[in-house]
Amino acid sequence: MTRPVLEARRRDTVHHGDLEVDLDSLTPASTRVMVREFLAPLPETSAADTIQVFDELASNARRHGLPPRRARLSLDHVRDRVRIEVDDTGPGEPHPRAPDHTGGLGLLLVGNLADAWSCSRYDGHKTIQAELTFADDVRPAA
Repeated sequence: MTRPVLEARRRDTVHHGDLEVDLDSLTPASTRVMVREFLAPLPETSAADTIQVFDELASNARRHGLPPRRARLSLDHVRDRVRIEVDDTGPGEPHPRAPDHTGGLGLLLVGNLADAWSCSRYDGHKTIQAELTFADDVRPAA
């Protein structure tokens, strides 16, 4: 499934906050705990979907990328969305593939749970972005 490219990150949005994570110094389990605590204001289903997308992107960076690997999450109350960004210095481009015994479900899950995801290449690193938005009646708690 093709996903639309995300617009560049706007600086004029109002965020609940941002979380920055060093994926090289933390275990996947401790990272997941931090993300769950950060997303506590969201309804449980929205938080669970966001954690799944974050976990898949972070796992891909750990498995296929090279250090330094970092991740950021932003809660945006104006647009009722969460933005996830994962950076690594690996040369490869992410692409969905047919699942097999070695994996392949990660980007399929991201594609099904996120409203949009994309990859941007910069000098020396790449950033994978994903956004999840919430229905008007499922606004994050203030």
